[in-house]
Amino acid sequence: MLRVFVIVVIVLVIIVIGLTILVGTSSHSGEQFSPDGFQRRRFSYLEAFGIRLTATDYFNNTGNLELDLVKKKWITSSGKKPKDKDWVVVSMLSQGSYYQSDAAILIDYLDMSKTTGAIDLDRWSQANPGYAAVMWPEIQKAAEGNMYILIPDILHHMLDLSREKNNPLPQTLLTHEDQNVPPPEDLNDKQKAAGEVQQKKLGQQSLDPFLVELYMTAGKAAQDADQTKRARFCFEQVLRLAPQSPEAQEQLDKLPVVVEEEAVQDEASDAEDSSEDEPEN
Repeated sequence: MLRVFVIVVIVLVIIVIGLTILVGTSSHSGEQFSPDGFQRRRFSYLEAFGIRLTATDYFNNTGNLELDLVKKKWITSSGKKPKDKDWVVVSMLSQGSYYQSDAAILIDYLDMSKTTGAIDLDRWSQANPGYAAVMWPEIQKAAEGNMYILIPDILHHMLDLSREKNNPLPQTLLTHEDQNVPPPEDLNDKQKAAGEVQQKKLGQQSLDPFLVELYMTAGKAAQDADQTKRARFCFEQVLRLAPQSPEAQEQLDKLPVVVEEEAVQDEASDAEDSSEDEPEN
């Protein structure tokens, strides 16, 4: 009888321990983004009581639009896999709670180019190569400064510009219903090239002053919120676009001096590989 009792107790202890481990084990998964070449990757790992049970698995999630932007040199890419510190968490599901960062703003627009999307930025860029050449570098610049909240303003400013009657290139590609069949050619190669050059000129003339005002407003808001890093980035962009702006320089001079600690860290980690250098599935 005693022996049976001991066995029952042992079994109950094992069950309790097993249930405790099961309850304490959680799955973590999400997506990360790097402004360098608009690289994307998904990740997942298991954790129990704050202790990692598995290594992090990474899966390349970079889409065709992102690859095309790099191919056409509308955004820059170092050609290297980013270090861990250069990845931004876009979204994460952990223990039933969901987190989403500002980077999701850009990701949502990139994903809209799929068949179910509201705005096909891939086809828009093909129809407006000159405007795309002006817009995408500025979107990348905003992402590099963690100013994803400005991306909708930049993007819709250029979309509105492309809808104006003075657009140098026809928008047949966007109005053509059957996406499996190419639309009829409206212009020859020489006319297309001239239209693209004209788009670049019009796009720059329209976007630059818009960005100056946008960054100035965002910089002041960040300054009021004691977000020094964001404020500094915004005022620096104003000076990049309008070097003679006394207001931007004045606002920049008001910001506290930031000790650049990252430079030392970068030198120490140059030889380190990103975790994405591990084989991906």
